Amino acid sequence: MCPTALRVACALLVLAAPLSARPESSLATGANASASASVNFRIVIPPMTRVMDNRHPATLWAAGGAPEAHQELVVLTTLPQGFCARLRLTSPEVREWTLSTRAPGVSVQRTGEGYRVCTPRHGRHTLALHHEFALRDPADAQTPMPWPVQTELSAL
Repeated sequence: MCPTALRVACALLVLAAPLSARPESSLATGANASASASVNFRIVIPPMTRVMDNRHPATLWAAGGAPEAHQELVVLTTLPQGFCARLRLTSPEVREWTLSTRAPGVSVQRTGEGYRVCTPRHGRHTLALHHEFALRDPADAQTPMPWPVQTELSAL
């Protein structure tokens, strides 16, 4: 093919292309010389409270005295005001029960059914809880007793 024929073929291809395929550009001058845009992001974190871990002994042994146990409750919450855990007894063999924690910023309140443990903010919370139980019948101390505390979470 000769160079002139090649040029003619290229010119025909350019003319045959649809108008939308042609590049477009313009130069802005004067008052409209600048362009600006803004982007607003909104991140929505859904409200959620989840127990990540709840470690405690499966059974209690008195071992010559009142049964004691440690419970580690790990809770993750996105609620801005935090959460409360309601702990209540499920065993009729327990006469008295005390609960304490040294976790900073955690409140422990006695209720009619047991205890209410609250944290006032969102985040991951590891609550180290210490339980002391007094049994109705001292003879029950000779046999293992299933874990007598039920834990339920609620939002603040």
